[in-house]
Amino acid sequence: MRVALMIEGQEGVTWEHWCALADACEEHGVDTLFRSDHYISQSNETGNVAHDAWTTLAGLAARTTTLRFGTLVSPATFRLPGLLANAVATVDHISGGRIELGLGAGWMEREHRAYGFPFPETGVRLEMFAEQLEIVHRLWSDERVDFRGRHYTLEDAPAQPKPLQQPHPPLLVGGSGTRGTALPPPASPTSTTRPSSRRTTSRGSARRSRARPSKPDARSASRP
Repeated sequence: MRVALMIEGQEGVTWEHWCALADACEEHGVDTLFRSDHYISQSNETGNVAHDAWTTLAGLAARTTTLRFGTLVSPATFRLPGLLANAVATVDHISGGRIELGLGAGWMEREHRAYGFPFPETGVRLEMFAEQLEIVHRLWSDERVDFRGRHYTLEDAPAQPKPLQQPHPPLLVGGSGTRGTALPPPASPTSTTRPSSRRTTSRGSARRSRARPSKPDARSASRP
C-alpha cells in the first residue's frame, strides 16, 4: 500500500511548515506529498499565507531524497501550457524524478478576480484544460510541437526540457463529469507534432497517466 498526504497549502502553511511536513513524510515512509494550487485562503484571506505551489515544490524537492511531490490540482487558468510543462519538468530534474502533475479547469472565482487570472465560463475553462493537457503531454514527448487550438498556439516549439521520468511524470486529471467532458475543440489542420524516438504513452480516457507502470494506485482528484 502506498500512502499519500494532501495539504491545503493556501491555509497558512509557511515554508517552515512545509519543511517539517516533508521531513516527517520521509521519516515515516509516506510515498507522496500533494498540495493544492491556490493563491487565496478560503477561511482567512489576509491572515493565511498562500505560497506559490510549484516554487514551493521545487524548494522541497531540493532538500529531500525519496518523497514524491505533486499538485491536486493546478488550474489551467493560472499558467500558459508552455510555462507549466517547463516548470514541472524542471522540478522533476531537481527532485531526481519524483514529481506528479495534477491538472484541472479551475473553480475558485474569487482568486481569479483578485489576481487577474482569466475566469471564463465553465465550458471555456474545460476547453482550455483539454488543450493544456494535450500541449503539456506533447512538449514532454516530442521533438518539436506545432499547435493551433482555440485558446493556445505554439509555433515550432522546441520541446525542452524533457522530464527526467520516462515516458513522463504521472498526470492526474482533476474533476468530475461524463466521458468526453473535457474534449478539446477541433484543432486547426496545422496542429501537428514531430515525433521523437522516445517511447511515449497516453491514456486519453484514464484519470491518470503514469510514468511508472508498477504499483497500482487508487488516488484521484475530486475538483477541477
